[in-house]
Amino acid sequence: MAKNFEDGVEDVQQALNAGREVRGHGPYGMLIGDERLEFRPVVIADPVPTRRQILEAADVRDTVEHLLFLVSHNGLLLELGDGQTVDLRSAGVERLLVFRNDRSFRLELDDRVIEWGATRISGLTLKKLAGVDLLTFAVWLDARGGKDRLIGDAELFDLSAPGVERFYTALRTITVKVNTRPHQVHTETLTFDQVVKMAFADAATTDSRVYTVTFKRGPTSNPEGTLVEGGSAHIKDGMLFNVTFTDKS
Repeated sequence: MAKNFEDGVEDVQQALNAGREVRGHGPYGMLIGDERLEFRPVVIADPVPTRRQILEAADVRDTVEHLLFLVSHNGLLLELGDGQTVDLRSAGVERLLVFRNDRSFRLELDDRVIEWGATRISGLTLKKLAGVDLLTFAVWLDARGGKDRLIGDAELFDLSAPGVERFYTALRTITVKVNTRPHQVHTETLTFDQVVKMAFADAATTDSRVYTVTFKRGPTSNPEGTLVEGGSAHIKDGMLFNVTFTDKS
């Protein structure tokens, strides 16, 4: 596993993941992320830093225009306000989040209340916050009395409407048909090889056998076409694949 910090720096997340106590003295290595949950390493000398110290360690100069959230080992998010401190040795803080905003938004995700520091949040970010497998799980908006809506990975959902939005994650099952036979999959894309194997379990592309894969009733990004060897296609429920082969021998 690649190291995020130099020797002598206590990696707080690594200590928590290993189930050991965080060292009693600094410097401490923390991961700090933005609203896309893209993280980078920062080093903090003080074991009980203030909000300002943490933001300055992250090279955030305009501390008034930023919100700082603590991400605990169990996934709980807590905002660290002006003048507040956090004890990195005992608080169980695994990572940090910084948002450039002057307000936060409350949402529910898998029955857990989360304060989010931006007006929009992506489906992928929601899955990251939920801690589920990013490839096989999906996230839905709980429409309470209506039809729940799937939130795509790249969709930026607007949290600024009045009320608390409720989301939940679950294993996603998509049914496609390959040569008229239904197959259930748990990913949003299929590769050429995967589709060929669904059609012919013993398939192997050789010099004498060449497979052709066509599809239709796909999503907007690729409603129909040909899937080439080495390629992949986004899928949706009810998508149809047809696989044929020619034998050159």
